[in-house]
Amino acid sequence: MQTPLVSIVINNYNYAGFLKEAIDSALNQTYPRTEVIVVDDGSKDESRQIITDYGDRIIAVLKENGGQASALNAGVLACRGDVLCFLDSDDYFYPNKVAQVIEFFCAHGVSSNPILLHHSVAVKNLAGDDVDASFLARRLHQSPMNLYDSAKRYHFLEYLAGPTTGISINRMLADRLFPIPEKGVRVSADDFIVYGSFLIGDAYSMDKHLSTYRLHGSNNWYHSDRAKTPEFRHVLDKYLNTKLIENGKQPVISFYDSMFAWSEFVAKRQWTKLAAHMLKLSWKQRDLHTASHIWQTAIMILRVCKRSLIQSMRAAGGDRSPSKS
Repeated sequence: MQTPLVSIVINNYNYAGFLKEAIDSALNQTYPRTEVIVVDDGSKDESRQIITDYGDRIIAVLKENGGQASALNAGVLACRGDVLCFLDSDDYFYPNKVAQVIEFFCAHGVSSNPILLHHSVAVKNLAGDDVDASFLARRLHQSPMNLYDSAKRYHFLEYLAGPTTGISINRMLADRLFPIPEKGVRVSADDFIVYGSFLIGDAYSMDKHLSTYRLHGSNNWYHSDRAKTPEFRHVLDKYLNTKLIENGKQPVISFYDSMFAWSEFVAKRQWTKLAAHMLKLSWKQRDLHTASHIWQTAIMILRVCKRSLIQSMRAAGGDRSPSKS
């Protein structure tokens, strides 16, 4: 059997200051049979000159700006790998990243069934210091995992993987997931990969740091409010239900009919809607998983109320804010 080819798909938009390190980390892998696809999504900085300087060492895809989803679609279309590793251009891989990933896929069948593998990442600032961001760095779960049965009950599912830089999929899964929707998907395109994988494939987690997620002042996702628009939610729901139907499953996804919408209601201070929603689902579902979400939502409500109280007191008098707990 021929050694599997691994495609490293790098998506870039105006990250010239980080791009070279990302490309070099992809080219300098210890695993020899790789191809590196660099998609530039209409950058206005020096990114394209950096890409051009690599010549035929990489496969360059230069396109008009369309957002992260369109960049990933273009990269997947251009690659030939049996396994695909994704890399944001402001992050970088460790030299043994691909070797570790391909060892896993070979052990579990590169082409036997649709598989997603996600691993832990180191989170660092520009100075190279470790940053405490556990919600990004380490997402572990029982493996393999498929959440379709859970989605049938709860109408949505948890995001259990890490950032794009820690995600790899095999060709069988890529062919089922791509292309992903582009309209309204400027960032968070990995939602479509991760949620889709947990519904129609087998997802595995690996407790190894194989890449670094870099925090800096221009992180398009990290420094946003991370709230998804109703348009994004609609597009994601429709996509996931389409993939379920294509794979012989029921279209059960509806974010705004699930308890996963509660955090959004809290963020938007939609208290009446939240209360009605929680009462309805609490009565309908009546299980420990729902009870856990009720507890988490109550904590979020308390935090929001505390912040509002502090802001009100500061506006009224400044020095009368309650002490920090």
